[in-house]
Amino acid sequence: MRKPVYLTFLLAVLLMSTGSLYAADLKDGFFDIQWRTDLSQTAGFQKVGENLNVSYFMNPKLLYTINDIRIADVVYGSYANQFFAVYINIETIEVFAQLRRHMNRNYGLPKITRAMPAEQTTYQWKHKKTKIKLKIYENKNNMKLAFYYTPFSRQANESQQEAFHENFRRPRFPLDDRSMQRAKDLMELEGLGPR
Repeated sequence: MRKPVYLTFLLAVLLMSTGSLYAADLKDGFFDIQWRTDLSQTAGFQKVGENLNVSYFMNPKLLYTINDIRIADVVYGSYANQFFAVYINIETIEVFAQLRRHMNRNYGLPKITRAMPAEQTTYQWKHKKTKIKLKIYENKNNMKLAFYYTPFSRQANESQQEAFHENFRRPRFPLDDRSMQRAKDLMELEGLGPR
């Protein structure tokens, strides 16, 4: 009688320990990649883009599993040569729902925000210094999962806002006064314009 109970317990522990994102996987980074790592100096990472002062990298050799979902196409964000974000596109609503249930189970109930013009719903969890966002854009049929190292993501966001405001003051294309005011009004309405 003891042997079947022991084997069942061992099998349950083995199944629970494979293939999922747990709090331990977010302690000091994303899985085995430490936050603030210089991805440009890390083997296998290739720079795929840049937006203002944030660089984006991919590593086609890395494959992750979150709640039995295989994830291969991961984009890593780097600010000032330090890794701070992970972006994952989600292909189907079934995968979105499965990830949402998994995050609820592991990190509790999310904070939910909705943005109407973009028809965007964001589910947000926090674990220590990591913010997790699961987003769905209903009008675009676009879904993504993101992880942010919060001490550094705040700096990156502030820097991007400063760069945005500097570019806004010096537009790259001429607008007449009326068009410029409409653009400013629209951006302020969306929470994007100068304050």
